[in-house]
Amino acid sequence: MPVILFTSCRSTWNQDDNATLHNACIADAKTWQHPPADPEAYCNCVITKVKQKYPDDNEAMKHIDSLAYDQDLDACRDATSKP
Repeated sequence: MPVILFTSCRSTWNQDDNATLHNACIADAKTWQHPPADPEAYCNCVITKVKQKYPDDNEAMKHIDSLAYDQDLDACRDATSKP
């Protein structure tokens, strides 16, 4: 049975937070042995999922290390991988 978490609808993410996460994501994806076919689409997916999971940017930063192993983010990689 899936667990449903209720979070505040208010997001603390601002434009600078989005840009920082986006730039870090693009830079990281380019270092992979098998980078996503479309790093921009991959990172947009990642940002959307991170913001859904952590509407508070400070909470996201507390869990930044675990995001590398997040199955929801793996779905972004799968969706944008080379055929």
